[in-house]
Amino acid sequence: MEGFLGIVEGGRFSILLPRPQCCTVRLTRIKKPASIADELVASHEINLEEYEGKAIMVAGSLPEHKGWLYEASVIDQSGPILTEVVKELFR
Repeated sequence: MEGFLGIVEGGRFSILLPRPQCCTVRLTRIKKPASIADELVASHEINLEEYEGKAIMVAGSLPEHKGWLYEASVIDQSGPILTEVVKELFR
């Protein structure tokens, strides 16, 4: 599992760090097996509504298919000041 820093925008998580992983994903609690139905993955999606507009740190697994961050959990969130600092730093 890796740590990812990003901003929640439009209900999705925009990864800012680590930089090579930059993309926008949805978060799911489910583990990524070799083959899995999209409906099952979506049924375990983490609702990011409470984090909208905030910088958050997430632990999870990002496979090559970059639509989902698997085994995800939000481990921290920033307040308004730090969120603005993160946004400025990564523009």
